Order: sequence, then C-alpha cells, then structure tokens
Amino acid sequence: MGQPRFTPEFKAFWCEWFGIGAFPVEDVYYGLMSSFVEAVHVTDTRAMRALRGKPILYLGNHQVGIESLLFSIIVSALNRTPTLTLAMVEHRETWLGQLIAHCLAYPGVNDPGMIAYFDREDPASLLKIVKELAEGISGQRRSLMIHVEGTRALSCAQPIEKMSGVFIDMALELGVPIVPVRFTGGLPRKALAERTEFPVEMGKQEYWLGAPLMPAELSALPYKERTEFVLAAINGLGVGHRVERPGEGNAALVADVTYWKKRSGASAPHTAVLCALRLMSQPGEAMTRLIEGSRSGVLKVGTSPEEAWLGELAARLYGDDDRAARVENR
Repeated sequence: MGQPRFTPEFKAFWCEWFGIGAFPVEDVYYGLMSSFVEAVHVTDTRAMRALRGKPILYLGNHQVGIESLLFSIIVSALNRTPTLTLAMVEHRETWLGQLIAHCLAYPGVNDPGMIAYFDREDPASLLKIVKELAEGISGQRRSLMIHVEGTRALSCAQPIEKMSGVFIDMALELGVPIVPVRFTGGLPRKALAERTEFPVEMGKQEYWLGAPLMPAELSALPYKERTEFVLAAINGLGVGHRVERPGEGNAALVADVTYWKKRSGASAPHTAVLCALRLMSQPGEAMTRLIEGSRSGVLKVGTSPEEAWLGELAARLYGDDDRAARVENR
C-alpha cells in the first residue's frame, strides 16, 4: 500500500463499525491522515491478507504523538480488526486524549476502544493491563499496538535498543503473530529539545509493516534471542542501507499554524488540527461549516446533541480569542 487512500473498502470498515452513517469524526481522522501520513508500506501483503479478521500484536518504535491514533485507525481497517494502542495514563488528560474522548462522545458512537492507559509509576498495573488486553485480543478479536520503548524518541538516528520480553511471551501464550512496525520521517537526526506531537515542520511520516513473525518461528528461538530478533525486525524496516531523515516539511501548513496560533490563542496542537482540516478536500457538511466558521469568524450551531458536539469541537480548535473565531447559538 502506497500513499494512504480512503477507498470505499477502507471507509466501509469504520462505517459498518460505527453504524451511524457519515459523521464529522471521520473528517477529523481522515483530515489528519491526509496531512501527516505519506504512505503505508506492507512488506508481505499476502501474509497480512491471510491475517485479516484475526488478532495481531504490533510492536514498533515511537516518533510523534499523533501517529498512535492514526496508525490504529489505518491498520484496523486494513486488518478488519479494531486495534488498541497502549499508552501512559497521563496521556488521558492531554489534548490528544481529550480529543479522542470527545470524538467518541459523538451521539450514537460505539467506542471501539482505541487506547488502553497504564500508570508507569506502578509496574504491576502494566502487567495487569497487558493481561487484560491479552484476554481481549483472543476473546474479542482485538489487535494491539505497543510502542516498545514506552515513550517518544527525540531523534530518528537512534534505533530501539531495548524491549520487554513480556510482549513476546504474551504473543506466544495466545498464539498470535507479531507484526514489526516502524514509523519514519517524523523526526530530525539532531535530537529535539522536547517530544513532539506532529512530524517536524508539519511533514508526513511513512508507516512500515514488516512480515508477520509467527508464534512457531519465535518459539523455536532460544529465549534470549527472541527479543533481539524482534528488535532487529523493527529497526530494519524502511531504512536498509539508507540513512533515515525527516520527511519533507509543509511550509504552507507551518505558516498557517503559526499565524492561527498567534491570532486565536489556541494551543499549538489544536491549531495544527484545525489547519490540517482546512486542507481537506470535500469534507462533510458539519466539518465544512466548522472550517468556514474559522474563516468567517463565527460558527452558528443549533440545539441538537450533534450540534452541541460540533460547537464544543469548534471551541477547542478556534481558541480563546473571539476576535479570531467564535461559536454562537442559532
């Protein structure tokens, strides 16, 4: 799979899952994917096709905040199985955690359970959640994505060096395959001062899915070699003999984000979301109104639950300065 395209087949999975027809949450997610995902590469399409509808354990690196959500949405549709991502509990209260919660609060939405939170200060909580997720993988046909180092990197130059063997043990116990994952293009070679939510310079990442590592293949290896084998599979994706570098930035999007943030007072991540949505082609009616409201300076909403939902989303993205844009009741 090259550049992500939201084909009828891709959209059909989520349309069937939610069962409420077209709604603005789709625009939020598809708009973010259009701006920040360059391509999804599947190493062994035949093997992945054979796993459709079956649980998979995805293990990969971690570059930027937004990739966790977008990856889950993409591979869920590709594999026809909802995919959860393991995340630290403090992310529940971040802008992204709250955005996800708001999207799932849309009237009539059936929550596919895209994020599972754990407390890194309580090691026992991770083991408990892994066990619960393991039971969910086999019992409810869920897949699971784990960033094996637990947090975002600061540079693309550093490969993953360590990983807990508990994830491999879990895969073997359940008899589910491991698919190595590598995110590239989101970070510079020189380390950033702090972790980032979006690819540097508002560029696009590439997502690489390696050939599935089947339980029989892993169990045949000596215990200590299993982790090294999986790490090598992750680190070898999408790089080969080339030196990894960040993807090409989007200067126009950077300028739009800088301008809107200064004008509106909205947070940097919410500003990036709004500016990415404004680049969408053919958004739905509700999202079109939200986008046009940011340009005209006002979004008028009605009293229905759907309208209240849209108004709250707009308030987050418009920021606190009413001179930029505001939400008004009809």
